[in-house]
Amino acid sequence: MKTVFVIHGYQASPEKHWFPWLSQKIEAAGAACEIIHLEDPDVPNYAVWKECLHMQIAPLDENSIVVAHSLGCISTLDFLSQALKGKKIKAIFLISPFKDALPSLPELNGFIQHTKIDEFVIQTAIQKRFVFISNNDPYVAPPMSIRLGQAIHAQLVEVKYAGHFMQEDGFTEFPQLWNKLELLLDQPVISSVE
Repeated sequence: MKTVFVIHGYQASPEKHWFPWLSQKIEAAGAACEIIHLEDPDVPNYAVWKECLHMQIAPLDENSIVVAHSLGCISTLDFLSQALKGKKIKAIFLISPFKDALPSLPELNGFIQHTKIDEFVIQTAIQKRFVFISNNDPYVAPPMSIRLGQAIHAQLVEVKYAGHFMQEDGFTEFPQLWNKLELLLDQPVISSVE
């Protein structure tokens, strides 16, 4: 059975934005969905979030798909850079991702400095990689997301005037993401023979 792990970002929670809607869509399609709870999202702590991911994202295998938003993206890529050594997962969807300090949110600089992304592991252990960007994101300038997408050889998907893909931007549903994700839930898993 395919499992989709959804990771929220800064000042968010499993109940916010489009996460509950996406979870319903995934479960209605016959897959499992786990929305990861990250502690103290208003004052994120790198070590605490890493432990939350370690405790809640399991097991990872070729049936696993990861969806992450904003600060959740860099946290997840940092976690997967170690967790995927010797493993493969089906796909990752990164929504408004970044890997450099954000001028708009300097309070996150310390968190961001702790993260390390092994681009080779991410490229080789994740079969399909997608980066969603918005042309009017007030927090993450599109070139920041594009740079990260290029570093991990991801497919870029632009959604016009989507802001930061939050409830406040009208994103209680996210059909553009679902259209791509749904296709992967239908595909049979082909195990690689070592």
